[in-house]
Amino acid sequence: MADIIFDQPPNQINVLCDNLLIQGHDVMVDSASRRTAGSVTGFRRALVHDQKDGLTINFNGDYPGGVTINGEITFTIHHPRNPITLQHPPDEVLRLGAIINTLRAQITELQAEVAALKK
Repeated sequence: MADIIFDQPPNQINVLCDNLLIQGHDVMVDSASRRTAGSVTGFRRALVHDQKDGLTINFNGDYPGGVTINGEITFTIHHPRNPITLQHPPDEVLRLGAIINTLRAQITELQAEVAALKK
């Protein structure tokens, strides 16, 4: 059974259903009172069904504060030949950019070591 309940509590809409289908490409979330001073007005696209048939969060950087995810995180990246799963424990800051840079540096070092061993 599906239902839409208005103002329960005030200023809230509850949608009760098993699946919520939105037939559109943008889900926008905006609260003028939570924008930072000097923040550019315009789109606030939280979720976008993008042009590559993907799901994009914070499309075009519409939220200058970025994206924050609280709680335990599990990333599963499916690559045709090499699925990668990264589990992130609670209370640990994970900076993927820094991890990728470290891995690149390690690969470069290993390549140099292999080249030296071949000589």
